[in-house]
Amino acid sequence: MNNQDNQHNIGPTDQINWLSAMMSVDKDIHEKEFRVIMEYGLKLGLNEEKIKRIVSTSLKGQDILMRYLKVSKLPRNDDLMRALIRVIIADGKIANEELEMLRLVASKMAFTSEELKAIFEEEKRDYIRRNSMGR
Repeated sequence: MNNQDNQHNIGPTDQINWLSAMMSVDKDIHEKEFRVIMEYGLKLGLNEEKIKRIVSTSLKGQDILMRYLKVSKLPRNDDLMRALIRVIIADGKIANEELEMLRLVASKMAFTSEELKAIFEEEKRDYIRRNSMGR
């Protein structure tokens, strides 16, 4: 089974739950982080209302969500990993809690630390490029 096949083993709701957890893990929720989640959810085929509802429910039950996510199985998903990294860098601050959670998710998805670092650096460069063009 290749990576593309695995992409679909994590349902859209669970993917948005993971992104919501990442957004709120540092207790500093930023509009730019939410926009990353919204954009990703739309690509998954969810509508705006459904995405808002999932995020809202995730944030209300944050403690329960975090316990669930820590014990859940998670197949490798490059798109979700990139979206998680975009959530981390969206507000321009990278918190230790976010990096800890990213390492947890990466280990669940069987990413090596080298792969994670390479993807993180690539997403960071893209973020800098996008933001320097927007000025």
